[in-house]
Amino acid sequence: MVKSLRRSFATKLIVAGCLLALIVVGGVASYLIYSRAQQTRAAAQSNADNRVGVMAEVLNRFTGVQSLSAATGLASQRVLGSALAARHPSSAVQAVFAASTPVDLDGEVLLLSDASGNVIYNRTSPSLGSSVPAMAAPPAVQTALSHGQCARGGQSPVPGGCGVELVSGQIPAYVVALPVAHSGRVVGVVAYVAPLTFQLSRFQALFNFPTAFIPASRTDVELRPTMGGSAPTDPGLRTALGQPGGTYRAIYDAPVGAGTTEAVAGSFVPVYGSAGKLTGYIGVEVPLSQFVGDERTDILVLALISIFLVLVVAFTVIVFVERFVKRPIARLEGGVARIAGGDYTTGIPVRSQDELGRLATNVNTMRDAIAGYVRQIEDARGRLDHALEQVSGVSRALTTTTAGVPTLQQAVVRTAASIGGGPRSAVLAVRQGDTDTLEAVATDGDPPPLSDWPGLAEVLAGQTLRLDSAKHGSLVAVPMFYQDRVVGTLVIVTAAKGGVTVDDSDVDVLAVLANNAAIAMENARLFEQERDTVRRLLELDSLKTDFLATVQHELRTPLTAILGLADLLEMCWGMWAEGPKLEAVRDIQVAAKNLYDIVETIIDYAVMEDENLELTPAEVPLRETIVNTLGLVGERYRGGLPVPVDIEGDEAVTAFADPERLVQVLRAVLDNAVKFSDGRGRVTVSFAPDEVAREVRIEVADQGIGIPADDLQRVFDRFFQVDNSPTRKYGGTGMGLALVKRMVSAHGARVDVESTLGEGTRVILSWPASPEAAAGEARAVADDRPKPAPRKRSEPPAVPVQ
Repeated sequence: MVKSLRRSFATKLIVAGCLLALIVVGGVASYLIYSRAQQTRAAAQSNADNRVGVMAEVLNRFTGVQSLSAATGLASQRVLGSALAARHPSSAVQAVFAASTPVDLDGEVLLLSDASGNVIYNRTSPSLGSSVPAMAAPPAVQTALSHGQCARGGQSPVPGGCGVELVSGQIPAYVVALPVAHSGRVVGVVAYVAPLTFQLSRFQALFNFPTAFIPASRTDVELRPTMGGSAPTDPGLRTALGQPGGTYRAIYDAPVGAGTTEAVAGSFVPVYGSAGKLTGYIGVEVPLSQFVGDERTDILVLALISIFLVLVVAFTVIVFVERFVKRPIARLEGGVARIAGGDYTTGIPVRSQDELGRLATNVNTMRDAIAGYVRQIEDARGRLDHALEQVSGVSRALTTTTAGVPTLQQAVVRTAASIGGGPRSAVLAVRQGDTDTLEAVATDGDPPPLSDWPGLAEVLAGQTLRLDSAKHGSLVAVPMFYQDRVVGTLVIVTAAKGGVTVDDSDVDVLAVLANNAAIAMENARLFEQERDTVRRLLELDSLKTDFLATVQHELRTPLTAILGLADLLEMCWGMWAEGPKLEAVRDIQVAAKNLYDIVETIIDYAVMEDENLELTPAEVPLRETIVNTLGLVGERYRGGLPVPVDIEGDEAVTAFADPERLVQVLRAVLDNAVKFSDGRGRVTVSFAPDEVAREVRIEVADQGIGIPADDLQRVFDRFFQVDNSPTRKYGGTGMGLALVKRMVSAHGARVDVESTLGEGTRVILSWPASPEAAAGEARAVADDRPKPAPRKRSEPPAVPVQ
């Protein structure tokens, strides 16, 4: 009986109706009760917020103003300043207070400290008794000594420190500390310390409810001055304290009397020390019981309404189910059971045109549709499995974009050959420019050449082609589109024997693969291009960083010498004789010349970047130019060139060059030869004409440190230096030989370097000897082609060679 009732639809409908009624009534009741509870909580919380605001104002406007006034009066007394300035301030202060007792503030401690912050006088208010131990100097004393500011109760700031601080370990107190001045200097500090335990109890009549203090250093402990002792902080309140805001609120259980605990609404506000650092939180805990209304009447009325509504719903459901639902549903149940068992031939009798009758008709229609769907599903299942396998292959092929274009192309043809099954081969061909020719770039299997398929080029018109060949079998070619343009084709070749014809569904998959492959190939190409761009940018960034560091170092060296020698010369001008003065001036000239050369090198490098270098070539006598250039190089060294230089060549030998540019080239090469000789050996400059080649061969050889073989090919690169460390022995910007390379190329000349590490370096310049032998930009000038006016270069200052 019970089992049948549990399985009865009528019983379930009655139970559901009753539950619905209970849910509705319960929801209404819950809403009312919840609303009443929320009102209670809101009222209690609002009351707590108001009271904690009053508490903060009381501390600020009563205790703070009172302490500040008393401290101001005491600190301004001259006798106290004289006592603190005495040799023994402790004895002097004791004598002062023995003769005249200061005003005692209710519940406060008077502290006096010397200029070092050490407490030398301590006086506790009688109202505190012995509950407060001897105190050390609070942090406000140091704030007052370090020129802090104190303002309370809307008054203007005064020198000192004030705020809520923890004194003598963990005693919260309101502290006001003002400096005491004597003869224009601070000789001590007057401090009034008001423990919060006494102050909160003192003003308890304003709060009416328990007060509390939570130290910022230990938010897990809540001190309750009016209740006595301490207790763990509620977790919800502790979490709220860590959030931003001015007032922190929480509802929790707390003791409200002797041995009693109930829910309270706690409101806390932060308090800060004299240095602005958070000290803790003061708050008021208002019991919720003070705001709870009469809820018993509401609960009784809701219970009676619930019972009546459940009875009415149960009776109505029983009558309705018995008459209109139970019998038709029984017939529907039998018919649906047959359909569920796989019987799609027996229908359900329809005896009415109401909802249940229409439901029976729809069930019969559903039975027929299910039978058809089952057949279609079985057919589609096989096609779906095949399509899913094809799409998976396409996806795998198109995810190789970052592996490079050839890898992507190979993955595409491998996937194309596998679509549809059977022995097939695939070809990926791309269009050659704007022509109608195709070139195979990737194959899978052993396809015949594309040239064996006449008419294949018609796929470039954007149409899918099917071609047959008695020798090779059948071919399907689908176009590859990229931005509405055919950029290639994807070809599937089916062998003449044993091959499976490519159906239309496979062609659709091939079209998707072809179009997406075109996009993926372009993306892969752009990815590789972007990767190369990033690599070049990183190299340029590294060159820039090295160049800036080098120029900074090179500019700082002569500037330091100039400034240092100038300062030294200024200090010792009256003490030195003329000889040392001239020596210092010559050193300044050498450093200035080096600085000028560096700036000129940077300017020349900027000019070097121009597409066309400005030249004014002419036939230049080499020996005279070399001698003059050596003079310029010698100006960079105090006492002349550090190594001997030999010049070998005929006076009559000339070279076709821009005189100024030729001097730049020779100067850079000679400067390197002298600098990297490291003070040993000799430098030899030789030149001789080559009548056959119509050029002059200029060689500069040194016996210095040489260049490593791995770095020999990079010496003409911009900013390159063999030793590029910050502590390198030899200076330089790394632009000299790069300028040489540019100048030499502009004249149609050549430069070569031969070097052996530890033995020396030889630089060979092959320079045109006449206008007829010139090339490049120098040849353009020789042919009287239009050239821009030469850049005006500032003349270097005259620097004596010693």
